[in-house]
Amino acid sequence: MKKIILSCLLIFIYSATIYAQATSEKLIREGASLHDRGRYSEAIERYQEALKMNPESKSALYEMSLSYLGLKNYPKAIEYSSKVIDVNFEPLLPDAYIVKSTALAQTNKMDESIQLLNEALEKCGDTYLLHFNLGLSYFNKRDNKMAIDHLQKAIEIDATHASAFLMYAYALSDSDKWIKSIYAFHFFLLLEPNTERSKEAFAEMYDLLSADIPADSPKMQPEDGVNRQLIYQNIRAKRPDADDAVAQYKFFEEASNLIFFTVGQLQNDKKSGLLWNFFVPVYDEILESGYFDVYCRYVSVAHFPESLLWWENNKDKVDNFIEWFEKGQGASESELELGEEEIDAE
Repeated sequence: MKKIILSCLLIFIYSATIYAQATSEKLIREGASLHDRGRYSEAIERYQEALKMNPESKSALYEMSLSYLGLKNYPKAIEYSSKVIDVNFEPLLPDAYIVKSTALAQTNKMDESIQLLNEALEKCGDTYLLHFNLGLSYFNKRDNKMAIDHLQKAIEIDATHASAFLMYAYALSDSDKWIKSIYAFHFFLLLEPNTERSKEAFAEMYDLLSADIPADSPKMQPEDGVNRQLIYQNIRAKRPDADDAVAQYKFFEEASNLIFFTVGQLQNDKKSGLLWNFFVPVYDEILESGYFDVYCRYVSVAHFPESLLWWENNKDKVDNFIEWFEKGQGASESELELGEEEIDAE
């Protein structure tokens, strides 16, 4: 009889534990949904209920730290993210480090924030988000050399996140690496063409293209085998006389083409680095695809109203370009035109 009672008791405890965990996970999902809608205080209430049901839930602790970060309650964000870090909970460890480092940075403890992220890299290994956040921290500290290094590593790990390209472009620009910066701005705009920060990024890039650079400036010195002075002089020769949007767009398109073509001609097997292994091949393909005019309209929609109007009136061309870029399976512009002629002939 005692064995039966003990067995029943164990089954009851097991069932109660499973029920508590399931209820806790449901509360965490509800909290995450509230967090995503900016209702951070309500989200925290759900996480607190989840912890009552399952005090061992590391997910509830992490999500709570994230919502406290949203509320700008940095001490609490540090407290709860630290609990996840202290128990070395691997599935959420990189994320917890990022929450804690962000909270430290927001309380003017930038050196502690950077030290923590470097510790996270040692523990968790190379991840996109850790390198990105380190790059962002170094950029805010005005250490552009380290910012460039970590942002470049973030891009090498995952080249689909627009934010890394944007920060990389700004860090390069602040370091007088204006040609590389233009490449990075272009690719950011390719990933994120039509947002408020796209508008700001395009204006920054256009300023780089149209800037007056003194002959003795460090910006004129060769870099990575690129004759920046020659490229600058050729761009300068294309500056528009008029200041209207049509003339500005034409200058943007021609100057971009000039940079991509000129630098692309310098490519060889001896060159390495993100410029030569990533940016140059990508833009060589875009130049050769027959889509370059579509591309220029696509990346300039946030700045030129005419580009947005063109985009809205040429959805088929835009869709074909996006398909070509994302999948490498879309037909080139000339192939599409040939196909249309064949259909008309039938």
